Amino acid sequence: MIFAVSTLITQNVALDEKVQQKQELKGKLAELKKDETLLKEEIVKLNDDDYIAKIARRDYFLSEKGEIIFTLPKGKEDSD
Repeated sequence: MIFAVSTLITQNVALDEKVQQKQELKGKLAELKKDETLLKEEIVKLNDDDYIAKIARRDYFLSEKGEIIFTLPKGKEDSD
């Protein structure tokens, strides 16, 4: 009888741990699906030449022919 009760309690604890683990994994899955959606949108954008040009100008300070890029120092006025 004691062995049966002990086994029942052990299984109940293990089941509770599995339920908690399942909830955590569901949360991670939802986050990963959200990330997947954002990455798919980024792939679509990267097929657009204008978007690639915009990123190149912003991140690498590339310019078109005859275009001059000025970088301004960041000051207090910019933070407002």
